[in-house]
Formats: sequence, structure tokens, C-alpha cells
Amino acid sequence: MSVYKSLFDIIGPVMVGPSSSHTAGAVRIGLVARSIFGDTPEEVRIVLFGSFAHTYQGHGTDLALISGLLGLPTSSEKIRQAYDLAKAANMEVVIETSDDPTEHANTVDLYLKSSGDRALSLRGVSLGGSTIDITRIDGFDIHLSGENPAILVFYKDQPGIITQVTGVLAKVNINISNMEVSRAGKGARALMLLATDGEIPAETMEDIAKINSIHQVIALGALNVEPDFISDSDTKEEYSYDPQITRNN
Repeated sequence: MSVYKSLFDIIGPVMVGPSSSHTAGAVRIGLVARSIFGDTPEEVRIVLFGSFAHTYQGHGTDLALISGLLGLPTSSEKIRQAYDLAKAANMEVVIETSDDPTEHANTVDLYLKSSGDRALSLRGVSLGGSTIDITRIDGFDIHLSGENPAILVFYKDQPGIITQVTGVLAKVNINISNMEVSRAGKGARALMLLATDGEIPAETMEDIAKINSIHQVIALGALNVEPDFISDSDTKEEYSYDPQITRNN
């Protein structure tokens, strides 16, 4: 029986760079981080571990991560210009390496900041063939591959929250393919990840955000869609892997 899900698991995606793990996977980690953050961050600290740390300059892993954070696709020729593009976008970038052990050799921690105290920390792993696993978001242990539409629900841990969220999705006939919950402690801040078989309508996002004790809901589309879905025009970069971010004010 084949263990491959698609042709891209074998030959990898259309991409710029020598390695699907170090280049295409890194671009996609950057894309997911950008999408969760909501736009281009003003400050980025990139900490590389393992193989990423040892070979990032030769493989262009730093260029790939920066390009993903700017919204470029894996096939963009502009990946080579990542530092210049970051400067033009007023995105300050700091690259660091660490010898700390990690579970996977191709691991990166991203720390994003913008004005108004907006911040995001995220750990991503490149698994090969452009596949990725986001294993930590703002301190919550999670697994987000980007292969399916998903929603991230940030909330205060309370009885009944999960039932209410899944009930809203059931009413609009959206099937949940995978669910994970991570919390800081009983009654503390928590994160619910729901991967679904279909896109979530904006009205459904708003209904979820209205649930008591929910602070923020982020809907992400499927990432591993070919061909690339972001314009690479010389005159306009149209970022179309847009998240829906709904806050309960």
C-alpha cells in the first residue's frame, strides 16, 4: 500500500531553491505564521535549530521563511530578494541559531511583533516534500499541517465551550476531520484547533466568536493547493491565503 497522499509527496512542489524541506517547507511555515498573525509583521525573530541552523545559508532557509512571511509562493523568483523585500515592507528581521535539542532536525521558532503590542510565537517543522507541522502556537502544543481548512479558537477554559463550537459547525453541515485542545491549565487560557472538510462561512465564524469566553477565532484555508494561489506580478503582490480573524470584543 502506498504511503503517499499525492504526487507532491514524491516530487515536491514547484519551487525556487535546492531543497523541499529547507525551501518550500520553510516558505509554507512562513505563510501559516503570517496568516495566523493576520498581516505582515513589523518585527520578526527567527530561531533555527538542527539542520536548519547548520545549513540555512546554503539552502536559503532564511530567504524562504522571510518570503513566506511576506506572502510569496514557493515558486516565486523573488525569494532570492527576500531581505530587500522585507526592508521595503518595513519588516525588521533577526536571524539566530540554537544548539538546543528538538524532536525534528528542521525546526524553527518564529516570533512576530507589530505596533499595539500585537505578538505571536510559533514553532514549525519541515517534514520533507514541502509538508509541514506547526507544533506550537503562543505556547500551546498543537499540530497544524495546513492540508485542510482549519479554525483556531482562543478561549478561556470553561465547561461546554467545545460542545457549543462543534454545535455551531454541525448546524451548517461542516464536518470536523480532526480536533485538538491545548490549555495552560484548568480554567485558564486555551486553544482549540478544528480541521474541517470545507471552508467555514464568515457568518459561522461570527456565531462562534459570540460564544461566551471565546476571545478570538481564526479561520485558515487549505495551504497545500497547487498551482500557487498568490500573484507573483512585478507590480503587485496579491496575498490571497487570507485568514478570517474574528474577535469577540
